[in-house]
Amino acid sequence: MKLNVLAVAVITAFAVGTANAAVPESWTVGGAAGWAHGFDHSFPSVDDGEKLKFKDDGYGIKLYGEYNFTNWFGLGLGYNFIGGQKLKATDVNTGETDTQKMHANIGEMYGRFAYPFDNNGSDVFFKVGPSFNWFSSGETKFKLGAVAGIGAQWAITRNLALRGGFDYFYRAAKEDVRIDEGLLYVGFQYTFGGPSAPAPVQKVKASQTHTLDAGVLFPFDSAKLSADGQSAVANVVQSANSMENPEFEVYGYTDRIGSDAYNLKLSDKRADAVSAELQNNGVTPKVSDGKGKANPVTGDKCDGVKGRKALIDCLAPDRRVEIVVTGETTATK
Repeated sequence: MKLNVLAVAVITAFAVGTANAAVPESWTVGGAAGWAHGFDHSFPSVDDGEKLKFKDDGYGIKLYGEYNFTNWFGLGLGYNFIGGQKLKATDVNTGETDTQKMHANIGEMYGRFAYPFDNNGSDVFFKVGPSFNWFSSGETKFKLGAVAGIGAQWAITRNLALRGGFDYFYRAAKEDVRIDEGLLYVGFQYTFGGPSAPAPVQKVKASQTHTLDAGVLFPFDSAKLSADGQSAVANVVQSANSMENPEFEVYGYTDRIGSDAYNLKLSDKRADAVSAELQNNGVTPKVSDGKGKANPVTGDKCDGVKGRKALIDCLAPDRRVEIVVTGETTATK
């Protein structure tokens, strides 16, 4: 049996040896309770004229503390009380019975290997190490043994978790026969220490306004996008990659030369041409609108300019397409 336990320990440790403890550099304390079962090895059915019967089911209580030294290995100490088991002896001649209550106090020291499911401490694990056993059945005897166990824990929060598992205690008692103990348990634990929880990521609204010179985008008095204009639109899309969930709005503007109706129509066409190029770059604007000669950026700067060509040159900043990009970015301190 000893060789079997060691073989299971070696194989399981090899299988999980590259796993990570879910919360490195942390302390865990916990308690659990559950069903215990004694595994007797060849209790004689009759001994010295007495018929023996081992009541092998009972209960167990567990307390433990652990520390994860690295992200793959931790050490633990535990105390287990096993009670509720009995040995009943019946005299084969008289029928008189004598019942001895049996209980075990088991201290354990173990290495714990875990495979995590999240950063809060949920994992499956394997444990193995020596045990120190005080077994009482009328008199108390001390024995050295071993423990091997498997289990899983689910982190309700970063600090509080539910743990369940099965521990096998080798040589919990050794009198005329050897008794091993198994404990199937469930309980709660509290974890403290370890790396600080990452601060929640805060998102803030952000906005970019890209003003594109109509002289670069289009020939004069035209709404056909030039090669330079296509490149300028692509650059706007690329610059918006720093945002999450960006939305695009396109507004076209003209200068004041010409009628209101003509300028409004031209600005609409220019806004639509830029919107179409945005779609060619994988973006669908939620707004595409022409504003005509509204919102001039030159103000009254060009009022005293003489000559049509000079006036056209002076009013160049008014001839533009604005692309407004809104979205979210991560807040920085």
